[in-house]
Amino acid sequence: MKCIIIGAGKVGFSIAQLLSSEDHDVTVIENNEERQQVVNEALDVEVVHGSGASWSVLENAGVKSADMVVAVTESDELNMIACLLAKQYGVKTTVARVRNTDYVSTPHFSPEALLGIDLIINPEQVTALEIAKIVRNPEALNVDFYAGGKVQLLELPIEADSALAGKKLKELKSAVPFNIVAVDRQHAMHIPTGGDVIEAGDHIYLMGRTADIPKVEKTFHIYHSKVEHLTILGGGRTGFYLAHLLEHQKVPVNIKIIEKDPKRAQEISEALPHSLVINGDGSDMDLLEQENVRQADMLVSVTDDDKINLLSSLMGKNMGISKTIAKIKRLDVLPIIEKLDIDVVLNPRILTAGVILKYIRRGDIISVTVLGEERAEMIELYAQSGSVAVNKKLKDIRFPGGSVIGAIVRGEEVIIPDGDSEIHASDRVLVFALSRSIHKVEKLFVNGGKGN
Repeated sequence: MKCIIIGAGKVGFSIAQLLSSEDHDVTVIENNEERQQVVNEALDVEVVHGSGASWSVLENAGVKSADMVVAVTESDELNMIACLLAKQYGVKTTVARVRNTDYVSTPHFSPEALLGIDLIINPEQVTALEIAKIVRNPEALNVDFYAGGKVQLLELPIEADSALAGKKLKELKSAVPFNIVAVDRQHAMHIPTGGDVIEAGDHIYLMGRTADIPKVEKTFHIYHSKVEHLTILGGGRTGFYLAHLLEHQKVPVNIKIIEKDPKRAQEISEALPHSLVINGDGSDMDLLEQENVRQADMLVSVTDDDKINLLSSLMGKNMGISKTIAKIKRLDVLPIIEKLDIDVVLNPRILTAGVILKYIRRGDIISVTVLGEERAEMIELYAQSGSVAVNKKLKDIRFPGGSVIGAIVRGEEVIIPDGDSEIHASDRVLVFALSRSIHKVEKLFVNGGKGN
């Protein structure tokens, strides 16, 4: 696939790195010479100097033969113009980062349809949505929903006193079906078999019908706690979007936001009538004590400074807050940070890349979720008629190592499969795959694919 990335900032760099690692033909357009040099030295991609809103620069980058254009500069307007131009050249898929909600928040029409852009993304909103799911399911480290909410995937930590610790998978019995699709052990992810033992310290990825998940959790003494008091450090876009989402949910949450900039604190205070906004420094221990932050059920640190998010999360844990979430933008420090006593570390660039992957994967892809340090993926897709996997029992399909079917959705029916289950044409299939297996998995569900 020929891909053009406009903007070599942190998001653009990450997307270019991801696409290049999968052997796509990538060209990066960047106006800043310093950023050009960084990309040239770090990635095996072509770099073109100039503005992505210029037709001549786009042509120089090969827009006439491009399959995808992703515009992620700091300018919303430039990103939208670049995508509009790309569509005029016949580019199939265009993606624009648009942060200003005034451009996209309208009840009257779809901004994507009006502008001719296939996907409008806002990394801060994507991050806020991810955090909101965890607020609603605080026992989990990660939560995702599929098939219109019918299927749920939870990443759960296994503590030393867990009812699951020391048990083989085949020994786990429940009144309702579920699948453990993966186990993350010491930052290495694998697909378990029935004979594998779950150990303390593991993270398991559990999938089941959304309606059944509470029963599964109860069976294994996984207690569904409730967040009643939430403290958010940072009233920027991410913190604001998160508070706005939670203010409008059915189950109310008492929200406290600590924002350092007095002008921004005033702005969000007026826009969030049900949240308490405090002007102060979230890394100031005395302020946290004064504002009784230790009484919070969850602390979410989403300032624009990784160091402050890290420090405040550690202080929160030291104060006895049971759940801490930190937004960390730097990818290179994630493996180190995840060894610290912080419950959830989220990276906006990884989350954004997962949204874009839907348009890169082969087949009738519905959604893609990137999971874990190894960037495994949960791929939701439609099985095409005539593909290798259709009308066969799962035990008769040669699935590549490092992949497993988590669920099959047929109409309104959700099937948690075993070896005798079959996939029919047009079924929604949820496939968990490690990065090395993704392209082999794609072939199984595409008409004309040759499987392994």
